[in-house]
Amino acid sequence: MYDFDSIIDRSHTDAVKWLPAGVSRPAGWPDVIPMWVADMDFASPPAVIEALKRRAEHPVYGYSRKPEELLQAYIGWMRNRHGVGIEHDWLSFSPGIVPAIAIAIRAFTERGDGVAITPPVYHPFRNMIEKNRRTVFEAPLVIRDGRYAFDLEALDAACARSKLLVLCSPHNPVGRVWNEDELRAVAEIAERRNVIVFADEIHADLVFAPNRIVPTINLDEKLQKRLISGWAPSKTFNIAGLQASVIIVPDAGLRTIFALESEATGLSSPNCMVPEAAAAAFNQGGPWLDEALLYMRGNYELLAAGLAEKAPSIKVFPLEGTYLAWLDFRGAGLDGDVGAGVMNRAGLWLDAGTRFGTGGRGFARMNLGCPRSVVEEAVERLGKAFG
Repeated sequence: MYDFDSIIDRSHTDAVKWLPAGVSRPAGWPDVIPMWVADMDFASPPAVIEALKRRAEHPVYGYSRKPEELLQAYIGWMRNRHGVGIEHDWLSFSPGIVPAIAIAIRAFTERGDGVAITPPVYHPFRNMIEKNRRTVFEAPLVIRDGRYAFDLEALDAACARSKLLVLCSPHNPVGRVWNEDELRAVAEIAERRNVIVFADEIHADLVFAPNRIVPTINLDEKLQKRLISGWAPSKTFNIAGLQASVIIVPDAGLRTIFALESEATGLSSPNCMVPEAAAAAFNQGGPWLDEALLYMRGNYELLAAGLAEKAPSIKVFPLEGTYLAWLDFRGAGLDGDVGAGVMNRAGLWLDAGTRFGTGGRGFARMNLGCPRSVVEEAVERLGKAFG
């Protein structure tokens, strides 16, 4: 029903993905394929496009109030899609998950305090901690039986020295969808160490069967008392540029502190185009998402099978959630700056694993939210370069 095969020209839209600053394209590769930053090259759901057109037709683009329509749509989405009841009072708006993480860092920690992360992990986590003059404590993930897992002993040690844990669920970049037992183990550590948990669940709707997202909000009543959860339509419906996120804080005390810090930043109000478009995504975007998930799962299967045949030295990790494949190039002789190596040899623009911190050397992240023909070409290029 939806067209995910067409190539859409984004080269004249100021798209970061296609025109990143400070990077030159290597000689001999006039057509480098950008498969790095996490937005899709698909057209957004028709309902979103129509909502934006309707709003744009009104000639006044003034200030917007709290986006009530978006919050109600999100409550309905959580109830209908995930079977989770969300109280309206728990919700607030943020232009993004990263700003909300920064707000949580400033609200619940002081300069020099520890904040725990589980690398290799989305690099803005570390950036926000360090730029706010807090101390990063790492609990690096471990690989067991070909899949990533928490090192609970290391996580306990990191949380013992921290006031806040930034959790990534599903995990970006390794593609894990944490199961209930894994998340309960994390919640137990947070309870015992008296650590507040910020759960970045921006990819929670991008999960491939038979895996199932376990929303942290629905996990444990004890966790709810120390939980801040960030969801958004941005990755789910490819509207990251609209900058809309929903922050859930069940505990009234934490909610008051978070709200005060949010107000202090001036980031608590949306632009006037956001509410109707984001609400349309949650209210009418489900069928589009279902087809997009099937399509991107096909992209992953094509990548995994193609590299197994054409470049078996490159290991593809199982993709349980997100549309971001995690590739191990160490067997192909790349153990440093994988990004530059892959660009120079294959003409592919991937995210170097070193961006994601400890455990990232020799790895790269590949965006599969693109037409199938792009993945086919990427497999061919990697086969020629590393086969």
